Amino acid sequence: MSRAFLGFLAAVAMLGGCVLSDGYAPDIGGPLAGACDNADSNPDVAVSFALDIRPLMNRPRGMAGCSCHTPTNGRPSGIELGGLDLGSMHTFRQGGRNSGAAIVVPGSPCTSVIVQKLSDTPPFGARMPLDGDPYLSAEEQQLIHDWIAEGALDN
Repeated sequence: MSRAFLGFLAAVAMLGGCVLSDGYAPDIGGPLAGACDNADSNPDVAVSFALDIRPLMNRPRGMAGCSCHTPTNGRPSGIELGGLDLGSMHTFRQGGRNSGAAIVVPGSPCTSVIVQKLSDTPPFGARMPLDGDPYLSAEEQQLIHDWIAEGALDN
């Protein structure tokens, strides 16, 4: 083995498990798994797609909503760029080019891409709406979460 390679191996061995000079491993915090709960926040109240979710999707530009993904709101850049059409339940459930049918996983809001993309820290890409503030409020995000937890019904 070359002297440079042996030096590299020695450096890696000295670093070990990233132990600090005082002998303690760095505090990286607890795991984030479990931060999302698939349960409906209020099982006594049914969320309606037509009355609660659809109005959030159809809000015009300038309001927190999904107008870039609805064909009735001017220039639908979200449909053109990402392929996600929220104009009907059928096209919504098909998802976009990246999400596919995982856009909504009935009974599992935590694995539903729409819930992830509306959150403060999406696991990939940008938070939606892409043009930023205003975002959906915590209560509006909870409505979408609960609708999916209830089975994402077309009601």
